Amino acid sequence: MDTQKYTALYIANYFIKKNITPLKLQKLLYFSQVWYFVKHEKLLFKDDIQAWVLGPVVYDVWDAFRFMRRGDFIPLHKANDVVYDKEIEKHLDEIWQIYGGYTGLELVDLTHLEPLWINARGSIPEHQSSTAVLPINKSTTDYLLLNNGCIPKPTIEVQGIAKFEVRANEELF
Repeated sequence: MDTQKYTALYIANYFIKKNITPLKLQKLLYFSQVWYFVKHEKLLFKDDIQAWVLGPVVYDVWDAFRFMRRGDFIPLHKANDVVYDKEIEKHLDEIWQIYGGYTGLELVDLTHLEPLWINARGSIPEHQSSTAVLPINKSTTDYLLLNNGCIPKPTIEVQGIAKFEVRANEELF
């Protein structure tokens, strides 16, 4: 399957089978998309990623799980059986190996340090909703460097205490 035809929901099936929360899913999709682009100079899935209060979000994925509370695990029966080509599966395995041990809130903290998210939000106040799209292209990802062709592990310690206000409404997934 051509990666231009993948959707974020299709890719999400891989992570849902790992027994995760909607919040964690969103951040894993962000890292999957960005690092895939850095490695292959093409997008993993066609959906835009928006710069919401709690970090990067794919709207269609949020919409699919909006009925859930942020800390609840996505029911495993929500994952479809899909087949990824070897390159994609290897990439998703690497993302899981690097970021899978973090909680959703720890991943929020990591994404809040990302220039892509920061720049997309621009002057939007910290707790204000936003649908600004993170542009993922060569010029916006040039700060990211692979470590011998592999994704580097984060060296920043996160505490998973990302702050948010109840006023964020729809963004509290």
